[in-house]
Amino acid sequence: MRQVSALMRRQDAHSLYLSSAALLLGITLVVDVVFHAGMGNPAMTWGLLLFCVVGGCAAFIFGKQVPRWIGILSVLIFIVAQTYYLGLAEDPQAVISSAQQLPVVAFYLGWFVRPRLALVLVLVCLMSFGVTMLRNPLFGADGVIGAPVAVHALLAMLFCFGAGMYLWRRQAQSAAIDPLTGAYHRRAIIERITHRLQRRSTRRDPFCLVVIDFDDFKHLNDTRGHTAGDEALFETASGWRAELRAGDAVGRIGGDEFVLLLPHVQAEEAQSIVDRLRSETPHPWSAGIAESRAGDTPAAMLARADVELYREKQSKRDRRVSSGD
Repeated sequence: MRQVSALMRRQDAHSLYLSSAALLLGITLVVDVVFHAGMGNPAMTWGLLLFCVVGGCAAFIFGKQVPRWIGILSVLIFIVAQTYYLGLAEDPQAVISSAQQLPVVAFYLGWFVRPRLALVLVLVCLMSFGVTMLRNPLFGADGVIGAPVAVHALLAMLFCFGAGMYLWRRQAQSAAIDPLTGAYHRRAIIERITHRLQRRSTRRDPFCLVVIDFDDFKHLNDTRGHTAGDEALFETASGWRAELRAGDAVGRIGGDEFVLLLPHVQAEEAQSIVDRLRSETPHPWSAGIAESRAGDTPAAMLARADVELYREKQSKRDRRVSSGD
């Protein structure tokens, strides 16, 4: 039991799905081997069964470390095998069994494969399976199986692919979004900044970063509690997102440190945006602005914005000291 528990702790959604899918497909192949009289190509069925058993066990043993190319290779093998089985004009049992298995791999494509590659592979599936079914007389108007079964199988495959894509987006969003404030995590906002810097249009169409740090945030936590601090972060970040444009982005890079990514604006326009946001949020904060330059990096832009941020903070401290005098 301890070994099983240790293996389960090593799993993630990807490895568990590969193992479960291999088990499911393996069971259907065992049923075919045991109960399918007159099987057309038993050697291929036994080969696929062996592949499912070995692949499923390997995925479970490797757990989180199982590479994604294993899954993609399995999909490619599945496409070839199912195309073969769907074309068996003299074996309706094998054809129906294959049609029922299409959603399993379609769901995997949607959830665990990057969208661009997944879309290519699902289009390959549609073309390969659709043409094969169209040419198989079993799916004809007078065929034993009929065209509705083919349509239902392809629609079920597309539905499961869509469900998998939805889970992939949820997973990607969960990895990129800070649950407290709804802003991007540090890594996600840095990736967006990097992508923006790599665009050719950035040379003639600069953008700005705004680094923000809350004023006296520690005092807020110490006097009113961390719940009040969390509410201040949430309310302020929500207010920013409501006021900013669709292409702008808000990232949280530290406890009370944020970054605003403002495309298509220069420093003067960014300052106007900052002034407007500051006037509409109840919690005080300081900001520093950096405009993109040729050959810039995210680190260089953040460093310049930090200099401006602490310059503003120092100015505020100097004003407080002067007013106290």
